[in-house]
Amino acid sequence: MSMYLFDEQPILANKALARELGLNEALVLQQINYWIEINKKSGNNYHDGKYWTYNSIRAWQEKDFDYLSVDTVKRTFSKLEKAGYLLVGNYNKDPRDKTKWYTINDKKLEELYLELNQRKQEEERKILEQVSKRAMSNALGQNAPMEEGKINQCNEAISTDAFDENLPVHYGNLHEPLPEITTNNSSKITSDISTENSSHLPIYERDLFYSGDRMEEGRKQIKSYKSCLEELRESTGYNEHMKLGNKIIAKTFDEIIKVLADVMVLNAEDTVTINQTKLPAYVVQERFRELDSSHMEYLVNALSENESKIRNVRAFILTAAYNAPSNMDAYYTALVSYDMREGGY
Repeated sequence: MSMYLFDEQPILANKALARELGLNEALVLQQINYWIEINKKSGNNYHDGKYWTYNSIRAWQEKDFDYLSVDTVKRTFSKLEKAGYLLVGNYNKDPRDKTKWYTINDKKLEELYLELNQRKQEEERKILEQVSKRAMSNALGQNAPMEEGKINQCNEAISTDAFDENLPVHYGNLHEPLPEITTNNSSKITSDISTENSSHLPIYERDLFYSGDRMEEGRKQIKSYKSCLEELRESTGYNEHMKLGNKIIAKTFDEIIKVLADVMVLNAEDTVTINQTKLPAYVVQERFRELDSSHMEYLVNALSENESKIRNVRAFILTAAYNAPSNMDAYYTALVSYDMREGGY
């Protein structure tokens, strides 16, 4: 074997601990934990409800840390003691023996990991907010004129909250304003979602929702769309984010959910174009029902990373959402592999 590969047991270090406490400190904690685990298996050195290990500083340096100087080992142990990560005891049978016994302060480590996790979540929240703002303003067209997008919206629909109950007919959130509704382009419900000719959400027949003699039929359609929205909002984590007060994230999710809901209201025999392939609506609907919050985060990231390349946001969302359950694992596995290569592992 190569002289640069291991021919003896390597000493490992937790990267999070190394970043927070220092590499030497992480190595010492890991090695002490190694000997404590051995004592647990053999039932040795159990005192005051804890398992311990012991050695003099010189013995630690010679047996476990011979790549460090004695002074460095001494400083590292002292630093961990003062910081509270190492607990020190004396269980020597000879009272003249001052060899220190060590065990790890699990409570202190748990506090550190909790702090690191909270810090990580806060950083991820900030990143997600930034991604959400970019994705929604650029990819989904938040900068489109809102009044134009909301014209003729929900005057008679059963709705108490404009944010939660928007009709599927009019969105001001698209990257382009909706085309003018005329008798030529609003005579039927558009069910074929194509990457070539579908730059906007489906334009539903206006009379279906606003004509007095067809109001009952319109109410049924609204109710169906509402139930699809609620189903997706629950399964994709939108409701959870709303409960937690993460309204920016929830609204970002909702922009995508509303596009998916347009497919969910289609009849089973309708077709949906996914990546230039027509699929039965029920097949696409079943795939969308598999989506959860992690898939939504993946979709938000995908929109952000590809915003300059996307020509048809709606078609991109539908295709990415359809492929998310199968593509997401491969995507993150590739990211991990890339990170490891970049880090030299």
